[in-house]
Amino acid sequence: MNFPKPVKLALLLLLAFVLEVLYLHFRSDKGWGGSLLIGVILAPFVVALWKFRDWYTSRARRAGRNWREAREERKRARGV
Repeated sequence: MNFPKPVKLALLLLLAFVLEVLYLHFRSDKGWGGSLLIGVILAPFVVALWKFRDWYTSRARRAGRNWREAREERKRARGV
């Protein structure tokens, strides 16, 4: 099932929020109020880092592909 990009982003944000709140409440011995507050603050930050990682790796993948193509062209130009 394919969702539109805004819906995917909202679901990712919700998932990050829920996981952060549950982790902070049960693992770090924080109360529900503190966990919810920290979750609201950290969820957008986590999603932004996730999106940055996706963007950066796709950029590196494109750069590597371009470099390999250019290397093949240089080999053909030298006649090797």
